[in-house]
Amino acid sequence: MTAWRRAAASPAFIAGAILTLALIAIAVLAPVLAPADPAAQELTGGLLPPSPEHWFGTDQLGRDVLSRMLFAARTDLGLAVTAAIAPFVIGVTVGLVSGYFGGATDWVASRVTDTVIAFPFYVLVIAIVFAVGAGEGGIVLAFALVGWVGYARVLRAMTAALRESGWVQAARGGALSHARVLVRHVLPNVLPQAIVLLATEIVLIMVAIVTLGYLGLGIQPPTPDWGTMIADSQQFVTTHWWLPTFPGLAVVLTGIAFSLLGDGIGDALRVGGRRARARRVPRRGSASAHARPGAPRQAVAPGAVSVRNLQIEASGDSAAEPLVAGISLDAAPGEAVGIVGESGSGKSLTLRALLGMLPAGVRVTAGDIAVGGRVGMVFQDPLTALDPLTRVGTQLREAIQAADRNRGAQPDAAARVRELLIAVQLTDIERMAASYPHQLSGGQRQRVVIAMALASDPAVLLCDEPTTALDVTVQRGVLALLDELRRSRGLTLVFVSHDLAVVAELCERVLVLRAGTVIEAGVTQRVVREPKVAYTRQLLDAVPRLPEPGLVRELVYESPPAITASIASAAGLAVNDVTVAYGRSIAVDRASFTVAPGTSLGIVGESGSGKTTLARAIVGQLKIARGELSFGGTRLGATRSTAQLREIQLMPQDPYSSLNPRRTVGEALGELLRVHRIVPRAAVAPRIGELLTRVRLDPALAAAYPHELSGGQRQRVALARALAVEPRVLVADEPTSALDVSVQASIIELLRELQRELGLTVLLVSHDLAVVHALCERVIVMRAGAIVETAGREFFTAPRSDYGRDLLAAVPRLP
Repeated sequence: MTAWRRAAASPAFIAGAILTLALIAIAVLAPVLAPADPAAQELTGGLLPPSPEHWFGTDQLGRDVLSRMLFAARTDLGLAVTAAIAPFVIGVTVGLVSGYFGGATDWVASRVTDTVIAFPFYVLVIAIVFAVGAGEGGIVLAFALVGWVGYARVLRAMTAALRESGWVQAARGGALSHARVLVRHVLPNVLPQAIVLLATEIVLIMVAIVTLGYLGLGIQPPTPDWGTMIADSQQFVTTHWWLPTFPGLAVVLTGIAFSLLGDGIGDALRVGGRRARARRVPRRGSASAHARPGAPRQAVAPGAVSVRNLQIEASGDSAAEPLVAGISLDAAPGEAVGIVGESGSGKSLTLRALLGMLPAGVRVTAGDIAVGGRVGMVFQDPLTALDPLTRVGTQLREAIQAADRNRGAQPDAAARVRELLIAVQLTDIERMAASYPHQLSGGQRQRVVIAMALASDPAVLLCDEPTTALDVTVQRGVLALLDELRRSRGLTLVFVSHDLAVVAELCERVLVLRAGTVIEAGVTQRVVREPKVAYTRQLLDAVPRLPEPGLVRELVYESPPAITASIASAAGLAVNDVTVAYGRSIAVDRASFTVAPGTSLGIVGESGSGKTTLARAIVGQLKIARGELSFGGTRLGATRSTAQLREIQLMPQDPYSSLNPRRTVGEALGELLRVHRIVPRAAVAPRIGELLTRVRLDPALAAAYPHELSGGQRQRVALARALAVEPRVLVADEPTSALDVSVQASIIELLRELQRELGLTVLLVSHDLAVVHALCERVIVMRAGAIVETAGREFFTAPRSDYGRDLLAAVPRLP
């Protein structure tokens, strides 16, 4: 949706624009609209009430109030807008620079800002105007000196947060200058908030002008001004109501107009879809999403799940294909049923329908759902499922109290919190309860989410991709926990995943979904070993597999003849005794290895092992505390040249956060091509098409924004952006994390193809050992920041370290 369409859909913008345009028109046309000269006095006609001759009455000097109101609008609006420009420019600049660069720059800017804020705002403005002299010049100068601090503080905080975002790091990794990153990337993303602040600032300046006029320091007579009009009328407040009322209403109306306009412009400049608000739909029996008119109520046993011909559609679009079309499933009490399929197949919507909470804009149009008993749900991303500002114990206690209020019970909440944390096999309970979500590991957070789902003693537990982004060892623990809870508590488990191996280990039966329909269902072992449908076989074939222990295969690396000589003669990437620290904490400890040109190296290990930190240090995003990095025989210093930044490119884990939400795919790629003059300007558009084609995307997607793309498409765009600057090394950080198996397989094949064609050196960071096995010739295993094993392909059948054996043993495998 374009900015104009978003603006047209914003009630705040429409109302604010109408009011503001009306005020501006009144100010501009004041000489035409005014029935009299605003300065003309008629002492014999003073203090006349509103009448057909003087619509707003007259003041004590016989001047027409309506005429003075109209000319005062011109004076006050013009001055307010003029006085707001300088603080806006100064504040935005200070906020951007201090937030982006940090360090000493930020410290100095923050101290100056704090010093100005230490003085009361209006006292400081009045003092400056009094010192330099009353009138328009003093007001403009006063706000230039004082008004910028609000912008600076807010934008400094926003910019500091954006500085570490993936798309800012990607822009810097693309060797773009700091000035370009600030102006072309950061500024557009903080501008909506800055404009909202600008509208608020204009209102504050308007109030300040009125206040100064009231004190005799504002606009000087005989120029009409709402402030002086209110000041002159103070002795007539109780006897001649129209004198203070009309200028006061004008100030209020102006404030409302600019406030609405600022909010509306902010809405128009924001990109991406709005966060969908969950809404509860009626449930029949214990949980029914939709009931046919006249249909008998379906009774189900405690813990049972029954879905019949479920159909879900987007609201208001009857011509569109259903999102879920006729899905039926049954789960007996205590049974584990898996639902698999690609993105968009309807897995998560089916689960949300079972829970009774569908996203806004989606509705059940047919079918029946019945669930016997309470329902709990474990969501995919535990970090977003937990309140980042509330301690874990408090969140659990609130969930317990909410559940027991519905049952009329009064539990011992503290004891129940301990019980739940113990039930999900967490240790050091007191510390866990007192921790914030960001202080816990991924596995610990997922266990807390499971504990919250258990707070209501559910009979049915719904799990939406609960292990997708977890390391294999953590994933193994979470799966074992879910299986143990199911067996010990008699829970019915409905488990959604795109990972068939995980489903095969946990679930007794499985449904395969495609485009909102069930295309195959049955006992898991039968579906996995003897699929009856071609699509199911395609999903199984797309799953990367590890060899069985003892089956060592030699890898023959195929290097195209045209690039063999150049690869053999060039020096590769060397990491020598590299240490990376965050403050006093060592994240990577004395890592050493080399990567020959044109080869691929996998870096594996659990969360916190230092994989991503090492990758970011290699691409130049993090400084190393000691040691040395070199490429092509040249040392890579703390500050790299543009050429060195271009040679080593990062393909980030989360392509959505690494793509600027305000730039189309074509703009993101074209900027790199133009800045680095990789092709002539006339050839930029064709080159963008070539890059998209190379990563197997339709060139027409150059006009799309990141939020309009699927996960696999965004991952390919991130790869195309890395390739745009013609790198020699590609560092791929979890490039297949959270992707469907078919999309994952295509990304692996694409990376292999690009490596053969371009002679790329590839460093693959991943917790998925099967993906590393499919792509890499050598492996390094990291644990607690240190490299514990370095090996070739033999690692996958005969690892030398105990930790390596633990990693391989934790990998779910298809039977």
